[in-house]
Amino acid sequence: MAAAMSGAFPLLPNALSSARPVRRIGFLIRAGYSELVDAFTAELARLGHVEGEALVIEKRFSRADLSDLPAQAAELVRSDVVLILAASLAQAVAVRGASPDMPMVIATCAGMVSNGFAESVEHPGGSATGIDELPPGVTARRLSLLKLAAPDVSRVGLLSTTEGVGGYETQLADAARAARRLRLRVKPYPAASAPAIEQALAAMLTDNIQGVVNFQGGLSLFNRRTIIDFVAAHRMPSIFQATLFVEAGGLMAWAPDLVWQYREAARYVDKILRGAKPADLPVEYPPKYYLTINAAAARGLGRTLPNALLSQADRVLD
Repeated sequence: MAAAMSGAFPLLPNALSSARPVRRIGFLIRAGYSELVDAFTAELARLGHVEGEALVIEKRFSRADLSDLPAQAAELVRSDVVLILAASLAQAVAVRGASPDMPMVIATCAGMVSNGFAESVEHPGGSATGIDELPPGVTARRLSLLKLAAPDVSRVGLLSTTEGVGGYETQLADAARAARRLRLRVKPYPAASAPAIEQALAAMLTDNIQGVVNFQGGLSLFNRRTIIDFVAAHRMPSIFQATLFVEAGGLMAWAPDLVWQYREAARYVDKILRGAKPADLPVEYPPKYYLTINAAAARGLGRTLPNALLSQADRVLD
């Protein structure tokens, strides 16, 4: 009878002493990035951590304004997860506020060291590790590419929604050094909310800004439609922080592969689930930045892009 009963009621995997223990991790990301979530879970599955089998992923998708982010981070900390994947700096700060010692992988961070998540790139030394999207020279390179695309531009707005400490300052200093070499005048326009982005863009018109460099920042990525429509309407050549801007109609981006970053985040998680400590896993910079150009956007701006620029492109959209 007992045998019949056990056959009628299949045991859950974690009820079997011989089965792999079920692990529970958290995933905190702003809503609207399903392709990045899919890249993360697919890579974890490839590494042997299949969601719904030996792995439970507690996902939390924050509102656009991140108003629910602190509560979501606190909820994940209380939910018995062994680590949390923080999509970006904003999520990482929220997790740290809820539990400073929670093991964490940050998929993209503008300044791991300056924001206190790592003692150094080589030896993080704390409870967090991940991918730092601001290697030296990124902003200078974007400004140089913009000047190559639009040599007549002399006044450039630096639109920044970079959160936290150090990332904004690093990019600003990088841009200032490059501007002197390129004989450009640059002016920063920081923004910490969607209305502030619209105000910053309006201020650029008042200041006779001719082109735009978009700094790192999840807020500008989420509001890319507003930014792209504005620079197109006012015929401002622009270069962006993520390829998603170009795919949505922006002129060009010099950017890492976000999908790669989330796959790499999964590889960090795999190592931690197998016993590694975040303190011992070096922070990584993206191995390559890709130049993506939207030829249709260039035509909309009334510009013919030089071969010297096009020859550097990894991808040209038309």
